Amino acid sequence: MSVKELERNKKYKITVAIGYNGNKRINHYETFYGGKKEAILRENEIKSQLKNNSFVNKSKITMKELLEEWLKYSKDVWSPKTYIANAHWCEIINKSIGHIKLQDINVKILEDFYKELRENTTYSDKTIQHFYTIITTSLKRAIIWGYIVNNPNSFIEKPKVRKKEIQCYSPEEVEKLLECIKNESLKYQAMIYLAIDSGARRGEIVGLTWNDIDFKKQTLNINKSVQYTKELGIFEKTTKTQTSDRIIYLSNKTIEILKAYQKEQLENKLKLGSKWANSKRIFTTIVGGDMHPDTPSQILEKIIKKYDLKRISFHGLRHTSISLQISSGIQAQIISKRAGHSSVSTTHSIYSHFFDNEFKEVASAMNNILSVNS
Repeated sequence: MSVKELERNKKYKITVAIGYNGNKRINHYETFYGGKKEAILRENEIKSQLKNNSFVNKSKITMKELLEEWLKYSKDVWSPKTYIANAHWCEIINKSIGHIKLQDINVKILEDFYKELRENTTYSDKTIQHFYTIITTSLKRAIIWGYIVNNPNSFIEKPKVRKKEIQCYSPEEVEKLLECIKNESLKYQAMIYLAIDSGARRGEIVGLTWNDIDFKKQTLNINKSVQYTKELGIFEKTTKTQTSDRIIYLSNKTIEILKAYQKEQLENKLKLGSKWANSKRIFTTIVGGDMHPDTPSQILEKIIKKYDLKRISFHGLRHTSISLQISSGIQAQIISKRAGHSSVSTTHSIYSHFFDNEFKEVASAMNNILSVNS
């Protein structure tokens, strides 16, 4: 074994014998960046690892092996759905560049990979950006683990997401929707009213229990969400971020419909008796089981087709709720908190178009003030 200084107090070459091929010694070479003491410590670490058979030849680690190790490392930090999604994206990365040694990954290889993704119309801007984040994060971890010295992905500009027009209903379209659902079941009415009134996310609505509603105070407590994956089925998780936990005051009409729906649900429970599945959720299957988080989307699609309404996603009802609040002149800080956004800047970024009228009103007010003495 030896530690050879390449650059004074900065760079050392470590040479370690890791085996023999006949009479020929097989060496492991490693460039160490740092002081001589640390380089010697690294040399001793390799020696110790060779003794207990835990030594990993860093120069031979592939991108695939890194991603596998990174997934294991991150599993406890992510939600189950996030882990499954990231494992899927890693599989796609591995098909293109997983076989390449980590030491050989460079800017050109990564740029070609992103170009390949862009040419595949299956992937949206947001998905390509997600691939970029996975590669950046895993390579940063590789630096910490001592597998590489630099992150080539940091030299590539993060792919931009082209802003899409937000799907939502105008006040007139909301009025039409609410008029149409008068002919629908109380469950459908309660779900649509609650979505528009609260602006809650789909998974948050499906995750609600009756204990989350205080009928006396007319409040809704959002503190969890329901998701689905093929591997895990329907499962409950915490809300998206810490700021997603929130208490929302509901309108009289929404409370009125929820009360009527609760009464109807209790009557159905009594009729079915032991056949009732006893889910604690507000929105359940017809036999009282947990509702699939995709069901609200199917319900809205059914209503849209039946009454020939403008097609929007169920998440579009959240956008509708927030846009209505903006047009009503409610302060951005209040809207942001009610929506469960991480910051007011998030609200402004997503709904910048809807704030245009507010900015125009400020200009109009300033025009009146400055024109007084003209």
